[in-house]
Amino acid sequence: MKTYRGFKSARAAGLLAAALFLRAAAGAAGAPKPSGAAGPGPGTGTFDMTMLDLKADPQNRELFLRAVELLPENSPSRAKALAGAAAAMLEKKSEDYAWYLGACKAIRVSAKAADAIPDCKKALELDPTAYPVYRELGLTYDAAGNPRKAVETLAQGVEISSASCQAHYYLAKALEKRGDPARAAASYSRGLALAKRDGGPDAAYYQALLKAGLKRTALAKEKPRAKSAAAKTPKAPPPGNKQLAAACLEKFRAELLKDDQGAALSTSDGCLKFAPSDPALAAERAPLLVRAGRYEDGVKEYERAASLYGDKNLLSALARIKAAETWTKLGNSGKAVAQYRLALRTAPRDMNALKGLAAALEARSDMSGALETYETILKLEPGNEHARVRKEELKTVTLTGEQMLEELKLRKAVDEKTTALQPDQEKLFKAIKAAEIGGAVEYLRKTVPAWRGLVLERKVGGDTKLLLTGPGYKAYVYHATKDAVKTFEGKGIGLREIFQLRNLAGAPLFDAAGKLTPEGEEVWRGSATAAGAKTWLTLYEPVAESPQAIEAAKEIKALEAKGYREISEPEYLWLLRATDCPEDVLQKWPVGLRMIFNGARRFYMLCYVDGMPCMLENPAVIKLPSYIESYRAGNTEISDAKTSTAFFGSGGIKKRRFCENGKIWTGDIPELADPVKGSGTLSKP
Repeated sequence: MKTYRGFKSARAAGLLAAALFLRAAAGAAGAPKPSGAAGPGPGTGTFDMTMLDLKADPQNRELFLRAVELLPENSPSRAKALAGAAAAMLEKKSEDYAWYLGACKAIRVSAKAADAIPDCKKALELDPTAYPVYRELGLTYDAAGNPRKAVETLAQGVEISSASCQAHYYLAKALEKRGDPARAAASYSRGLALAKRDGGPDAAYYQALLKAGLKRTALAKEKPRAKSAAAKTPKAPPPGNKQLAAACLEKFRAELLKDDQGAALSTSDGCLKFAPSDPALAAERAPLLVRAGRYEDGVKEYERAASLYGDKNLLSALARIKAAETWTKLGNSGKAVAQYRLALRTAPRDMNALKGLAAALEARSDMSGALETYETILKLEPGNEHARVRKEELKTVTLTGEQMLEELKLRKAVDEKTTALQPDQEKLFKAIKAAEIGGAVEYLRKTVPAWRGLVLERKVGGDTKLLLTGPGYKAYVYHATKDAVKTFEGKGIGLREIFQLRNLAGAPLFDAAGKLTPEGEEVWRGSATAAGAKTWLTLYEPVAESPQAIEAAKEIKALEAKGYREISEPEYLWLLRATDCPEDVLQKWPVGLRMIFNGARRFYMLCYVDGMPCMLENPAVIKLPSYIESYRAGNTEISDAKTSTAFFGSGGIKKRRFCENGKIWTGDIPELADPVKGSGTLSKP
């Protein structure tokens, strides 16, 4: 069940909506009913009557979309009624864009425009061909303080519905608000011509609005002429920074609208001199920097924008989320986590921040943190299937060996006398859990008449959960194997080839006995919802490398050309102990040890070859290959002595490892010594 954001529960939303319906009905009974011709276009009376009709037929999406269009922008009380109607349909897991669009507008009218954007984006994702989606998303961007995106989105709406006078009106209004009277006048003029030919019920309403807009912008276009006449008069004093900043920002945004990214970025650099503390400028510069490949500059600009907006501004949360997404692209999940957490301080119910945080925590192998985040997501969106599946999968990952063994005994999957979990038993437990998460219990209930003997009931809180037992898993695999064979036969694969199929990573779908493997179960379960996508390989098809693996291979090849070589994970861990260096010290200059993940495993790359570029650039690294060679030779003893042995009565000299107090000791590497502070310090050139 999905709970709509902004309400404590869907039930409360429904009750609130019902109350507002009744209030609207009572008001309508005591006042004259407006005729169909009396109130065309947006208006409270027409909206109230539409909502009364919707109450009698709550699933009528055309009525609902009409209510979305008619909801006045300055009526939060009516927005609650629309939100309640949207929530009631979203509870039924309806994937029609109309209900998300209603939720979006209701939140926007409740003065929470930034919170409304995700619902409008969801509506756009569900139907990118519907004009109302572009109208509401554009107006929501405008209300959230992003006029550039508002104009861009409303212009896309005109492309979708070029014959609509309404589409031209809203674009013209946004252009006028942004200070572009020439383009606004052109849009008003085109819309007016369409409105005059339109015979619809709202044509007269929009015709009046378009005429008024055209008159305003025509007057605004006369102003430059007045300025040229005034140019003959003595020059006025030079404008202050505010005027210069406004002019610069206008030029910058005009270049953005033309999609001239290079010119826009160059102009924005100049705008910083006049408006260094403008959060909107920082927020609009950041994505330009990212698109130009300047990721580090872009992420800093997102973070600067968030700081300038302030912790209480929802636009700050949006900037933090963008910063986190950019850190993720840069492979720094730690900084991504930090930015997602800062975003959630401002907007604790933001789904984008919560989902991003969960993924980033998983990337850092913080499974308990990710599990907690998925639980939070499920409290806000109980119907979120991805969060439910990942929560169950992470619960499995975080169990200890003893807990897994207890679960297997409970499910009668291992002997009661077993005292320690064996590797094959751990694999069995994970296979049972994966099947259970994938719907094995429901599958058995539909397939096997005597299914009750194959599952186990367990009380969890006030609910009863059905668990898959060991015998139940065997029965599931038996029946699933037969169904999987039929599925692949239906796809034109010969019986002999079926048992040689592999998944996209190359793992076999069937074992030597002809039964589905856990990997095979996953492919078979997904084949019904893969929408025609091929998720398996025949014997003769090679395993394709992922984009991440291809990128990792390129990076490794480039490092090897500089003199880097791969060391194993045990060697890397031993290097940490032997050098007494923290991980971050080894990974930054002057050592520059690189860790590269290709989607399957992690590569540890160390500058290794004497005379190669990496060794010439980083003199401090010259010692480290000898540590690895010593380890490979079996010399793994690390002395804890603090001083060297005295020689012929001389005092012992203090022994130092590669790092001292968390920093590289460079007393014996003069090239790295700071010329001012002397030896024993390190300064980057």
